[in-house]
Amino acid sequence: MNDEYLGPYNYKFAHAVSIFVMQALLVSLAWALLFQLNEYIFSDITVSKLVCWVFLPAFIRMLAVMIFDWAGVFGVVLGAYITRDLTVANGLTPLMQALISGIGPYLSMKYCQKTFHLPESFDGLRPQQILIFALAGSVMNTGLIHFYYLISGLEYSLYNTFIPMMVGDFFGTLLMLYLAALIIRTFRYYFQTKCDFNE
Repeated sequence: MNDEYLGPYNYKFAHAVSIFVMQALLVSLAWALLFQLNEYIFSDITVSKLVCWVFLPAFIRMLAVMIFDWAGVFGVVLGAYITRDLTVANGLTPLMQALISGIGPYLSMKYCQKTFHLPESFDGLRPQQILIFALAGSVMNTGLIHFYYLISGLEYSLYNTFIPMMVGDFFGTLLMLYLAALIIRTFRYYFQTKCDFNE
């Protein structure tokens, strides 16, 4: 194939890769910032570094994979690994936790879209669909992480890790999803009203 034909393809590939990387980095940054905010606001109900009764970064998982697809998955994995628990001696466990944080919400999103016919765009979610989305994400993430604990022989507790993690993921995702949906609808209403007024 001649160089003149390779040029446009190389450009498109490089452009797609750069967009993918920027989206992933944006997600990882959002995760890290929300993680720090969560530690500051909910320090009194924090069980451990990665477990809290309200875990706001769980929202980033669901939003990122819905908006950015696989770039969102990579971004969540990167962000979760950056904010990993450095006191864990087993080097594989933080990596697995980060991988599950990215892959889990992707699987739950696909399951919800297929089973409950949820829309592919975030702003199309209705309140009851947001509830289903948040519940599915929290169950999937918590279930996969504790399944890893089980097969790896790691210690875990139903009351000290499983329940707080699932509840924290659920309420963190639910709270932020409702807030984001409200903001999107408010801006949409504002701009629609402004356009109607101008006409």
